[in-house]
Amino acid sequence: MKQRLLVPYLMGQRRDGLRRVAELDGRDWEVVERVEFSDTCLTDANEKMRRMGKIYARLSDKVREVAGAGRVPMSIAGDCMSTVGMLAGLQKAGREPERILWLDAHGDFHTWGTTQTQYLGGMPLAVLVGRRDRRTRERDAIGAFCAEVGVRAYPERQVLLSDARDLDPGEAEAIRASGIVICPIDDILARLAPRERLYLHWDTDVVSARMEMPALKYHVQKGPDWSDMRSLFRALGGMNIVAVSVSAWHEEADADNRTALACLSLLDELDWAAGGAP
Repeated sequence: MKQRLLVPYLMGQRRDGLRRVAELDGRDWEVVERVEFSDTCLTDANEKMRRMGKIYARLSDKVREVAGAGRVPMSIAGDCMSTVGMLAGLQKAGREPERILWLDAHGDFHTWGTTQTQYLGGMPLAVLVGRRDRRTRERDAIGAFCAEVGVRAYPERQVLLSDARDLDPGEAEAIRASGIVICPIDDILARLAPRERLYLHWDTDVVSARMEMPALKYHVQKGPDWSDMRSLFRALGGMNIVAVSVSAWHEEADADNRTALACLSLLDELDWAAGGAP
């Protein structure tokens, strides 16, 4: 059985607009939050990281509970850093995936050594696999974050990244030198074993579908279209999925809820053999 978790934050900043997902879906969504964190705008990166540590430690505890009870956690959050909490919870429950499938138009593989923007949202996949290089003469905020959440570094060779069509130069070099496998959408199924425990992470911006999902945060042209994604999700239904996470859209720009509804419809294409009833 699936258990739906809603995490209404973006980089530690409150995004209550994501709560509309529960109203639109009509099924039970449990909100994972820290009520004391109500700010919608933070400027200090270290404070963002501190708050994310608290928020995603709570998500980790919930995922451990869900996975430990034999259910499949599915989360929607405002950013990809939520994957750290998801993976930590699976690890604590003894349900670490044998493969992570990361669907994203970007690589999310920056470290402090490669980033030009200092944007934490460009780092989560690097964080997951343990690339936590420290900034000169500054405290290791990412290390503290990982310790708070309780995640262990995940093997690079077990990550399948698709399609990552928009990479910065330093990021592209880092991925090429890593053990991560990168492939186009069309090659995904050939690279997955049918019964391996699969954690699916979907950043909605991997889709190049302005009509169906107009409120995407970082739209990148020339990616998989709506029919490509629908076909992929239907095929993934036959896999042994142990968890799913979604990095959401600009909820404040989704006035007609078209993007939220499109996301929910794609998630409904997943008919998980391991997950039981929807």
